[in-house]
Amino acid sequence: HVYNTVKENFDVAAWVTVSESYRIEDLLKKIVAQFGITVNVANNEMRGLSKYIHNYLQGKKYIMVLDDVWAERSWPEIRNVFSTSNCTSRVVMTSRKQTVLATREFAYRIHLEPLQAHHSWVLFCKGAFWTTDEKKCPLDLQELAWKFIAKCQGLPIATACIGRLLSCKPQNSVEWEDVYRCLDSQFAKDVIPDAHMILKVS
Repeated sequence: HVYNTVKENFDVAAWVTVSESYRIEDLLKKIVAQFGITVNVANNEMRGLSKYIHNYLQGKKYIMVLDDVWAERSWPEIRNVFSTSNCTSRVVMTSRKQTVLATREFAYRIHLEPLQAHHSWVLFCKGAFWTTDEKKCPLDLQELAWKFIAKCQGLPIATACIGRLLSCKPQNSVEWEDVYRCLDSQFAKDVIPDAHMILKVS
């Protein structure tokens, strides 16, 4: 995991998943917990939590990862929490929406392309057939396997999660079709699949 390696170069580090629906107070409490700040979060409102975080980060070299950010308002809401006293500190945001990262405040933007079909297939098979030596998909399941891969839209985490989910199921078309129907009911046509949705059918 890149984060676990990189964070060793910083005084303190935190990784918080923001997700589509969140409350700013809950997000600040997560940040407090991840940084290991000693404070009674139950007795502090948003302003108090923001002050604790800001003061804690003063003079420290920190890395803060805000993962899976959906709302454009997220960064403006918490921007002032982070101390700018150390120019070697870093705030990293990940998002599925380009508009979230459109602000000029971010010096670098990296757009990750979806996995190509071949790479998706390899990743899927590694997860679905990890207990076998060859990690190959039987011929009678290949059509269904490609349907699962298509659902993942080239997203590595979705592909890996579905593969691992199927590894716990009997390897026959009846069982796999049942899983596919469950997944199909979870995914709206315009929704990108994520691990939380996949885990609901496990």
